[in-house]
Amino acid sequence: MRSSPLRQTCLSRLRHFQGRGLEIPRPFDAAQLCQRVGEVLGKHITLVGMPMPAGAPFGLTLYTDIGHVIAYEEHTSRVHRDHIIAHELGHILLDHRALALDDPQASRLLLPALRPRMVDRVLNRTGVYSRREEQEAEMMATILLELAVRESGASDQATGTPPATGTDAALEARLRHGLEPPPR
Repeated sequence: MRSSPLRQTCLSRLRHFQGRGLEIPRPFDAAQLCQRVGEVLGKHITLVGMPMPAGAPFGLTLYTDIGHVIAYEEHTSRVHRDHIIAHELGHILLDHRALALDDPQASRLLLPALRPRMVDRVLNRTGVYSRREEQEAEMMATILLELAVRESGASDQATGTPPATGTDAALEARLRHGLEPPPR
């Protein structure tokens, strides 16, 4: 099976970081993965679990003068939390551009423990996966979580990843249907 261009983009970027020493923890451990990504990037990544305000996304990545902060909804299942964190790491690994957060009140609402002037930028969110950056971050999250749960075995020659199981293939099909534009 050929991988989508979206998946190929994410795999290529991930291989780049794996070449620099990034290893995905098996079994998946979000805090450990954040530490490893931070070491490869030379930037500390802090995880902050908090109740997100109504209408807010489940996770946000903030870029501060001391590193990255991933804020995530703390009142959710471990599986959902891991996916949120992997998605936010996807934004970091893919080096997505961020929008300025000019409003000190907004930064206090999002992360009350940080001084507002520390928060430089926060990733723009639309709440839907129509933007390419959101699609890429979602695919990167899927790949990170796939790599953490797959056992060593023969790799898919096209992607360099182990072959999909029935469950993996079903998940990949749902993601492809939901994330990729329809064929023209």
